[in-house]
Order: sequence, then C-alpha cells, then structure tokens
Amino acid sequence: MISVDQRLLAFLILSLFAAPSLAQDHVPKPGQFPPPNTGTYLAGELAIIDPVNRRGGLRLDGNGGERYHAGPLHYFAMLPYGTISFNGAPAELRDIPIGTHVHGYFYVPPVGEEATIPPLPKDMAQFQLKHNHAVSLEDDFSFYQRRGQSWKVVSLDANKGKLNVAPSGQMAKDGINTPYTFDIDDVTKVWKGRTLVELTDIAPEQVVQFNLGWSPGWRDKEFKVSEVWLDDESRKFATDLQRRRHVKYQKQRWLPGWIDSVEDNDFGGGTVTFTLFGGMDPSLYADLKATQDKGYHVAVAEQTLRTWFHRSDRKLGQVIEWKENENPPPGSSGIQVRMKFTELLDGYRPGRAIRVKCHDWLFVTMPSEERVKTIEEQKRSAVLSLP
Repeated sequence: MISVDQRLLAFLILSLFAAPSLAQDHVPKPGQFPPPNTGTYLAGELAIIDPVNRRGGLRLDGNGGERYHAGPLHYFAMLPYGTISFNGAPAELRDIPIGTHVHGYFYVPPVGEEATIPPLPKDMAQFQLKHNHAVSLEDDFSFYQRRGQSWKVVSLDANKGKLNVAPSGQMAKDGINTPYTFDIDDVTKVWKGRTLVELTDIAPEQVVQFNLGWSPGWRDKEFKVSEVWLDDESRKFATDLQRRRHVKYQKQRWLPGWIDSVEDNDFGGGTVTFTLFGGMDPSLYADLKATQDKGYHVAVAEQTLRTWFHRSDRKLGQVIEWKENENPPPGSSGIQVRMKFTELLDGYRPGRAIRVKCHDWLFVTMPSEERVKTIEEQKRSAVLSLP
C-alpha cells in the first residue's frame, strides 16, 4: 500500500514535470505584445543612459553580496513598446535624472535581438542577468502612486539625517511595502505646493511621495530621499509639468507603434494596419482620433524608435478604420488603425516600428544625432556600447 507521504511526493514530482511552461521566460517576438504579468521585476539606480537609443545601465538594489563592490551595472534596452514614467506622467529616458532609483519589468532579449546587449567580460560573467529588455521603467513617485501606495511620515531626525516612514494605502506587490528608514539631508528637495521648503517642514502624519537615490549603505538596501512631495498640490504640479514635457516631445517625434499587416495593391500602394503603443498621454490619442478624416503621416522607425528623416521620409495615408480594445495587452494602446496609401515605403512591413503624425501637429526637424543617417550608423545603433 502506498503511504500518504509517497502519494504526496509523487504528486509534487508530477506537478514539476506537468507545468514547465509556467516557469519558462516569455521571449518577446516582433509584432506580438507580451502576456500580462510575465516580466521579471528589477530595481536600481539609473546610472547611465543612452537617451537616443533608449538604453541604459542600472546599479541594482543591494543584496548584501559582492555585486555592488565588484560587479558591473545591469545594462538594458527598452522594448519598442516599453513605457517610461517620471513624476507620475509618461516620460523619456532623458527626462529621468541620473542617480534616480527606478523600478522596471524585464524580459529576455526578443527574437533577433540577442546581441543588443553584449555579454559581459569573462571576469564578470557571473554577474550577467538574462532579463535585459524592459517593458516598463518608473521612478519611485510613479511606481508607488500608480499602485495606490503612499507613505506616512513617522518621524524625522534632521540631526542624524534619518526619515522614518510607513506605507499607506494599497500595498505594492514589488518594491518596499514595509516601514522603512531612509537617509535624508539638506540637499533633499522638499516640495509643498509649488514651492521648495525646508527639511523641517516634514512632520509626522504627513502622507507623502518621494524619489530615492544612492546612499553609502546601498549594498545593504539603504537609500537616500532625493526629493519629497508633501501635499497633493505639489504632486499634481510635478505630474502636470512632466505631462506637458511629454506631450511636446511626442508631437515633435510622433506617436510610436508597429505594423500588424500589409495588403499590397496590384499596381502600387496598399493597405496598412498598425497598432499604436501604449503609455502616452490620452490627449495625443484624442488628437489622432479627432482628425481621422485628414489622414496621418506614417514614418518608418527602428526598434529604438529612431527615424531616418521623418519630416520627409514618410507617406500620407487615408484612414479606413479605427478600432479600440478596452483591455489591451502590456505595451499596447489598444488602438488599431487601418489606412490606405497610394505609395508604400519599403519599411512598411509586419512587425516593424513606425511613427504616426497627426495632421494638425507642426513639422519639426529633429537634431542630427537623433536621426539614423547611414547603414553603418544603423548597424552601430543596434548594439549597446558598454562603457
């Protein structure tokens, strides 16, 4: 007769073999958004960035080990549909100050982009992490506020440079969700309303949001408060300022997306269906929707979202259909557009990134370093150059 312990052991073994796919990493593929809740959470200090190619390096949160003292940064690339937030609003990497603590969800490299992040030197190979393509990146302000978590001040010891806080509201699954003591000093920016105030204006029972940065005890997960917002007015002001910066940036560079399908006509032209990426301010999508009858300009982009010369290297098409999905997957806006073109660019291919311009937005010539100008430059930009 089989004992209860033997049956339990057999069940556990069968369970391990029956569900290997649950433990496998999702591998992003061109033209396919990832399933919900499949990214690997990582957090750290944003130490370097390549804002043009949407790449950078994180000094990962300390774990008491040797990585902090002997290991390299964790180098990453944003997926084309990867979203970035700063101060509670959509952002670009260039908007986040170096030294800001950020949270992200990462995947292994997409099919065909395994070489984007080069392997580390052999003497550092033990520190290599395979999850190096980000679907999202957020500062502390955005990360906790989006999940409904804020912080209640317990006490401030300005002489010792210590701020004691406790989480308030809905607890975030990742990040810090327990009472914590942070470093703080007279360099910390303290916002009340639209004004910078003194450190001593921080008082017990205040509900705050903050951004964190490097502390001498980083190896042991000690952080310093670099900026703190004491009231709703200060937080709304910071968010609105970043939102305005984001809207201006996207109107100049155009909204990103990728092509779902192409139907070629027999004698030139054709029909292109594309999906806009998510994470943008709603007003930008509203601009496009309100001007459907005027058509859109569509430029071809790289996986980094860089274009060649999108002011002239684009085609104007007529909108045939506009569809919205109320529950889009991560990275997608849920907006899919079908357009008719009298001419098709060579880059209008399924899975390729594009930039879409609303008819009413002004044409702006981008700085030279943002544009891809040669095939050699295109090849160089496809791979991160390690410092």
